[in-house]
Amino acid sequence: MNGLVRKARWLGAVVAAGALLVTGTGAVAAAPAGPAVTVRQGVVSDTLVVGAKGESFTVSPDGSRAFVVASYDIDPGHGARVVRSLDLRTGVSTDLLTVSSFDMVGRPTVSPDGSRVYVTVNWDLLTFDAVTGGLLARVATPDQPRPGAMTKGGLHGVTVSPDGTRLWLSQYGPYGVRMGSRAGRVLAYDPATRTFPGSVTLTGFTVNQVVLGPDATDAWVGTADNLYHLDVEGAVPEVIDRVADFGFAEAVVPAPDGRTVYASGYREWGTVSLDTLDPATNTFRSGFSLGPFDNDPQLLGASPDSRRLLVFTGAKTAQAALLSYDPATGAAVPGETVTGFGLDSVVQVRLGADGRTLYLAGLQGGDSVLRTVRF
Repeated sequence: MNGLVRKARWLGAVVAAGALLVTGTGAVAAAPAGPAVTVRQGVVSDTLVVGAKGESFTVSPDGSRAFVVASYDIDPGHGARVVRSLDLRTGVSTDLLTVSSFDMVGRPTVSPDGSRVYVTVNWDLLTFDAVTGGLLARVATPDQPRPGAMTKGGLHGVTVSPDGTRLWLSQYGPYGVRMGSRAGRVLAYDPATRTFPGSVTLTGFTVNQVVLGPDATDAWVGTADNLYHLDVEGAVPEVIDRVADFGFAEAVVPAPDGRTVYASGYREWGTVSLDTLDPATNTFRSGFSLGPFDNDPQLLGASPDSRRLLVFTGAKTAQAALLSYDPATGAAVPGETVTGFGLDSVVQVRLGADGRTLYLAGLQGGDSVLRTVRF
């Protein structure tokens, strides 16, 4: 479908829902100080030892199983990576795949019905049965347009449509010694035919994971120098528009009500900001600072009622916290900060589908663990 037609349809739907936020551009304002923020302790319900150094993970939609990419040393200079399935109720683990530590393994993605697990290894897409762990397919991605001396860009993330019939893969641009790098792309994949119908090339070497809008016909993806609004209703994604002057875009979070999109980026060097996007006009207004980059903020998402933004910060420390922001004021909401995760540091964090559960991969003593915390 033509991008302009999709853009007009999105505008009509949003205006019908209610007035849009005023948008524009400008310098980032620091979050208002506001009243002192009290905290509440998260309730740890499960802790599982991964058995190797956890690198990335995902959790099934029903919260019953986790799929972890972990690494371990075999002997000096030689190691391995595994894709490990963990039953969060029984603690039983099964390795789906073991490869060399030199292989590139992406974060697993589970289909919405919980039946399939997708993971990228080097430039291949692998499909596993989420229950039995059996390998169902291994399909190589089509080559990138590139000079022969350039190396193909790594696959960064996999996104699955709500009905499980379409996938989108983010891929970095090709690169070469003394040749620099070129633009990355987003590929479409059809799991029924096990084919890649096509792709769209963006600007910027780095391409982050595709994030679907509430209606699953629009999507957002950030690159090293732009934030893109995509039409993903057809077999091949199309660019609807770029968010002008946004620059480096990292995490993107559409509000469930479809009226607003939030994105974190770098307005100033070393500082992460959270900005508000208008999906109808593809413009943004500067929001508030999330603090210095070295504080390792990880944007999780919007609350189910679209009234709160949830941001996980301090992941490198034992004082990590989940902050709840009012997007209208940019202030942390008193009484809604969650702490007490009991980990020395957090490698990755995921928010459960219920909006009230956190899954954290991190270190506790000398162990790499996966922890479930309810709040």
